[in-house]
Amino acid sequence: MPSSKPSNLPPHQRLWRRLGALLWLGVVVRLLVGGLFLTAGFSKLLLPHAEVVALIQQYTVLPERLTPWIAAGLPWIEIVSGTALLIGFYTTPAALLIAAQLSAFSLLMLAVLVKGVPIEDCGCFGHLGWRETPLQVLIRDVMMLVLLIPVLARQRDVFAVDAWGGNERVENRA
Repeated sequence: MPSSKPSNLPPHQRLWRRLGALLWLGVVVRLLVGGLFLTAGFSKLLLPHAEVVALIQQYTVLPERLTPWIAAGLPWIEIVSGTALLIGFYTTPAALLIAAQLSAFSLLMLAVLVKGVPIEDCGCFGHLGWRETPLQVLIRDVMMLVLLIPVLARQRDVFAVDAWGGNERVENRA
């Protein structure tokens, strides 16, 4: 009688177990990253526009003329992309948009660190009390970028709105 331990399973069954783990990892990451972006967007949206502008201006590496536009648009981009990823609606485009934002935020934090701009709180979550330094933000954002890999590799999962369509099959692309 074969044992049910993963190490004693035939190779094809071990592969299916790993793919099942990838499914759950993708779902958890999708919920976590989507929820964080939704929270970050709403926390900025609830602040007066001038405060969001001031939070962005503290970085001193962005052109001042763009700051009001970034302050007006960024919360909405975070909310829309975070919500889409959270519920699994257009999962791949949402994950790519979030990856682009994370890359831009990482480059911004790297520029701030290289330039030596003294920032005690990045303002990523408005005034929710979650204070982070540029180094902490850089580490978090790079970790989230790595965590998005299973979401992008998996593309869709059975818990995503994307998979609710009629006869469409959810493919495993891992």
